[in-house]
Amino acid sequence: MNTFKKKICVFLIFTFLLSGCGYKLGGLEVIGENSSKTAVLEVHSSKFIIQKFKSAGFTIDSDNFEYLIKVEGPFRKKETSSVTSDADDREFTLTSTTIVSIYNKSGEAIIESKKFSKSRDYSFSSANINSSSSEEKIIFLDIEQILLIEVVNILRSII
Repeated sequence: MNTFKKKICVFLIFTFLLSGCGYKLGGLEVIGENSSKTAVLEVHSSKFIIQKFKSAGFTIDSDNFEYLIKVEGPFRKKETSSVTSDADDREFTLTSTTIVSIYNKSGEAIIESKKFSKSRDYSFSSANINSSSSEEKIIFLDIEQILLIEVVNILRSII
């Protein structure tokens, strides 16, 4: 009976760790608000962004579509915000920009070249140089996820 309790405890701890880490069990992750509003789209962008539209519940069909979406970017920019007096620590502003155009089936522009931009400050220490590149990539991916959610929400507000 004692080993049975240990197995139950290990299983519960494992389950709590998975849920605490944000692991999602089952199904696709749906991004954006009001996931019931979907449409058939033709998307001109990267495979990553097309997959995000699919994850948001939209159907991608280049022959029979309701809306044409053109997504340019994301364009990344890194600027130095400040440097400490001993030049060990630096603060950067990481900015990601996406340009979105939405057209109806007849080709009329609903939204023409709308620019979405988000930035986040990032502190860099020269003592920890090995992880700085991977941290920047993670921050840029987080910013771009927020931008894509905004694009999906704009599209859903039009539908």
